[in-house]
Amino acid sequence: MNIRDAIRESYLAREFSEEQLDQLVAIAEVRSFADGEPILRQFEQNQDVFILASGRAEILTVIGDTIGTVRPGMPLGEMSFLDGRPRSVSVLSEGDSEVVVLPADTFRKILDDRPDIELTTLRNMSVVLCERLRAANNNIAAFMALDDNESLAVRG
Repeated sequence: MNIRDAIRESYLAREFSEEQLDQLVAIAEVRSFADGEPILRQFEQNQDVFILASGRAEILTVIGDTIGTVRPGMPLGEMSFLDGRPRSVSVLSEGDSEVVVLPADTFRKILDDRPDIELTTLRNMSVVLCERLRAANNNIAAFMALDDNESLAVRG
């Protein structure tokens, strides 16, 4: 697995120069996961950022419902990295998978030392997190509309 390619394919490195990419490659680690093995566990304190390099993974709610699928090139754990809070979901490997890990402390040091990398990274994270929030809002609105229709049917 090529660490550089995995990071480059993620949205985190969108618009990075080769030199900026070198900074992330230098701190990256690779971890392998077997089928069904947790990549992230809900409520854990870890704030590392992961990028799925190969395989697939499922995003699960606290009750074990699948709410999404992760494909190669997709980062995981950005929210905990940004806000310092515990993981909000669990992510399980679906088949064998490999992830590139950007250790939180080292990654933060690069962002502190390199405002150019920090600005691009945070802008990239913000755009994707906003897209996810919009999708979640749409899902909530659709669910509420369904619930309202069912309430009207019961009353009618």
